[in-house]
Amino acid sequence: MVFSVDLDIALFRFDESGDQREQGRFADGIAVETKGAVLTKSAKVFGGMFEDKAKLEQSISTRIRYCMQKAKVPQYKIARAIGYANETISNYMNGKIPEEHMNVHMLKKMAVYLGMDKYYFCNEYHKFMDSTDVPKFLKEMRREKGMSQREFASAADIPLQSYKKYEEGWVRLPEKYWRALMDMEKG
Repeated sequence: MVFSVDLDIALFRFDESGDQREQGRFADGIAVETKGAVLTKSAKVFGGMFEDKAKLEQSISTRIRYCMQKAKVPQYKIARAIGYANETISNYMNGKIPEEHMNVHMLKKMAVYLGMDKYYFCNEYHKFMDSTDVPKFLKEMRREKGMSQREFASAADIPLQSYKKYEEGWVRLPEKYWRALMDMEKG
């Protein structure tokens, strides 16, 4: 039986005697026998959390926290260095801001400050929005398909009035509609 208890700084693991320990989860652990159980204490708490690269790549807030921890940079220093409020950095790193609403410029500044590729904290939607003239893209895609605005909006399941605002550049294209358009483009 394995129990893990996460405390402020240390991670404790209780094993029954004779259990094998997983390689790489606990660095520099100290094992102590206590009445049929082994108590293992390790200072490497955060590092073992991201053995699964897929989990690390899924969430922007997880990548931000991981990189900050790895670089040993507190959020107030990043906030000061890139010119954003400490609370904003906290909201991004704790997942309080939906990813589609995250500021691409801020994500890029944070990535560069932490020594990563400028788009490291951005998902495909962010990269598209940062590097594409969206109104021009929408017009060209619609014209290639030979559709009116009404037909194109209907095919993408976007309300017509909203689509017109996206094509004219008045409103930012939401991620859910961007995904629908990418599916249309593929198929």
